[in-house]
Parts: sequence; structure tokens; C-alpha cells
Amino acid sequence: MHKAFKITADIEIRKNGALFLDRKRIELLRRIRLTGSILAASKEMKISYQMAWTYIKEINAISPLPVVTMQRGGTNGGGAGLTEYGLSLVGKYLFVEQKHQEYLSVLEEDMDLCFSKLK
Repeated sequence: MHKAFKITADIEIRKNGALFLDRKRIELLRRIRLTGSILAASKEMKISYQMAWTYIKEINAISPLPVVTMQRGGTNGGGAGLTEYGLSLVGKYLFVEQKHQEYLSVLEEDMDLCFSKLK
């Protein structure tokens, strides 16, 4: 069934007014987990390395526990990864996003029903 109305909204999690997590930051965290690299993750997302670093510094500063860990280069090269807490945050954000989308779908159906009665 085609829905005439589409409700859109994005989830942002803030602490004391500062942005902690949103869709873009979660995607960065997911890509860091998959690639093991901030540089590779930023390239995949088509954002600058500096922007990725800014996001990570803000996330780690706001979080009560570390989210991203970094290892400086050397003989084995550097890298980055998510802590267990970081993995948990990503999972919880995605769960909230899923529930939010389910709720929006219900609202869209209500909108369609409301306006279909006017025809």
C-alpha cells in the first residue's frame, strides 16, 4: 500500500546541550569497527579525517566511558576500534532508531486514514 504521507525525523542524543550521537556519528563508529581505521572509515563516508577526529573527540569527551580506542602507528601500524561500551552504544542507538521508525510508521498510517476520510 502506497502511503501518501511520509513523516521524517532524525534521532539526536545530546548531553547538556552538546551533540553526543546522531546517525552520522553512529555510521562513523560502525565503519571504524569494520575497518579498524579512522582514516578508512572517514574515506568510506566521504568526510575529512579531521572531521572524523572531531566527532571521535567529542564522543569520547561526553561519554562516561571511552567509546573509541586508538593505537599509534609503529611496526604493526596504528589502528582504532570500539570498546565494549562503544559497541553497546551503537546497538542501543540502532534499537532506539528502529523503535522510532516503527512509531513514525504508525503515525503515517493514522495520517493517511485521517485524510482518506476527507475524500
